[in-house]
Formats: sequence, structure tokens, C-alpha cells
Amino acid sequence: MRRIKSIADIERARRRNNIIMGVGMIFLLLASTAGFAIMNADSEEESVVEELGFEFVRDGGMWKLILDESVFGFQYLPSEVEDVDVNVSVEFGDYSGKALYFVNPNEGVGEVLNNLGGYILRYQESCLQQDSRESVVGGRWSDDLGNLTNNSDVFCDENLPIKDCDSNLIIFDIGNETRVYGDNNCVFIEGDFLKGVDAFLYDILDI
Repeated sequence: MRRIKSIADIERARRRNNIIMGVGMIFLLLASTAGFAIMNADSEEESVVEELGFEFVRDGGMWKLILDESVFGFQYLPSEVEDVDVNVSVEFGDYSGKALYFVNPNEGVGEVLNNLGGYILRYQESCLQQDSRESVVGGRWSDDLGNLTNNSDVFCDENLPIKDCDSNLIIFDIGNETRVYGDNNCVFIEGDFLKGVDAFLYDILDI
């Protein structure tokens, strides 16, 4: 015959069930925390890559590299831009303490400044003056532009300063192939601008 439980018996059973549930929840919480820590450790391990004798760490959506006590950041690893042909004569030290000019600026400018901004004197948008007394802005030759500057032989949008390759210029231009090439202090980056910039940066950093 089933025994009729008193109020005290029911209360003891309720407390026992609460304790069991509480212990179970604590166990689940500890187990999930431990699992997350293990997964996070594995993720951190996977985000460290060594290439060409350098260690790259994935951080904030970029590949970070510590070089000579300075931190550099890239969108791509060296192996991901090795197909980009780079042929320039400038070196990293050529930008130190000097002005840097950009022709046809785009997202690649941010990548350049993230890495060179602490070394250059200042930066500015400009036009490129060619040997033929023409200039190029936005990947277009002067024949396509309509604003005449103070120099009657040179066309340029928005009254931007006219610079030649005696100054440090980075010129972004449209192209079907991603490549980087130079003319004196001018650096031309065509195609995929971010890949081109990273390939250029790796080159001047001797990576």
C-alpha cells in the first residue's frame, strides 16, 4: 500500500532534486567551458603560420608580423601573392621621413599606410606627370580629363599637385593581371590592388 507523504517528506524530496539539478548544471557549465578552451587553443594554434622563416599570426582579420620590433599587417600571406610579379628598385628606407603621394587612391592606400604610415613624413593624393608633359589620374591619360591646371601643358582633376618620379609615388591602375613595377621612385600597382600592395610590401621588407 502506497504511503502517504508528509509535507516534510515532499520538501526534502524537492530540495534533493534541486541539488541534483544544480550539480548537473555546474558539471555541464564546466564541461562546456573546458571544451571552448580546448577549441580556442586549437584555433589559436591554427592561426599561427610560418612562411619563409617568418611567423605570421592571424589577428583582427589580418596576418600580423613582428619585424625589428615593429608590427606589420597584411591581408595575404607571402605564399598567396607569390604569383604577383614585382619589379621595383625602391627599398623600405627610401620612404623614411619623406612625403608619399598616391595616384588613383583606393583600398590599397590603407594597407600601405598601415605599414608605412609611421615612417613617412606625410601623404597626399596627386597626379603623375609623364615625360611627355601629360599626367595620369584615376588610371586615365590626360586626354580623358577636363580640368586645366596652372601648367598649360598638364591636365589634372581637382587641382591636385603634379608630381614626377623624382618623388615617392604609388600609382594604382586598372589591369587584367596583378603586377607591380617601378620607374625610379614611382611604383605602379595594377590588377588586384590589395594583393599587389602586399606583394610590394613583402618585396621592400625583404620577405
